[in-house]
Amino acid sequence: MKKKIAQIISVAGHPLLTIPLFVVIVTFTLEDFRKAFITSTIIIGGFFIPLILRLYLKSRKGSYTNFDVSDRIQRKSIFFFIIPILSVVTFIAFLTDQSINLCLSLLFGLTLVAVSQVVNLTIKSSMHVSFHIYLSFLIMTLNPFIGIIAFLITIPIAWSRIVLGRHSLKEVLIGGLLGVLAGLCMIYVEG
Repeated sequence: MKKKIAQIISVAGHPLLTIPLFVVIVTFTLEDFRKAFITSTIIIGGFFIPLILRLYLKSRKGSYTNFDVSDRIQRKSIFFFIIPILSVVTFIAFLTDQSINLCLSLLFGLTLVAVSQVVNLTIKSSMHVSFHIYLSFLIMTLNPFIGIIAFLITIPIAWSRIVLGRHSLKEVLIGGLLGVLAGLCMIYVEG
């Protein structure tokens, strides 16, 4: 039962679900329909859809043991896919005059991935935890109360990663630290 609950929490808190959902909600709330559609298409179509397709195909072929790419050695190859496409999406956001907050959010998200790649050379930090904490900082800039709730939701996500055996406590804590640092840097630069 515990593993089943952990699996549900892990899937619901997956960055490939939570971040695109956040993008759609925020862009369609803050921008007119046309601008929100363009922004969402750039981010979701340019980054998330290609990433999800790659993860699906590699998992299906057996190159990745699971969709989360929880194996530290296998994870190396996903960084070499994520960083270039996220760099292109970030560059396009700057080129198409997206809001400075969006551009900086993408830039610090890219930085978080790059730092995670370096950290992955010695330890596999939890990307679920790091990106959920980073996302909570993004939410805090819009609504501090909801941002704090999002931050607290990271606790069961971290628990689920440990229960499922995808990460150790140390890996979850390091992922959390990376998310906090990226979030604080982003807020400082925006501030």
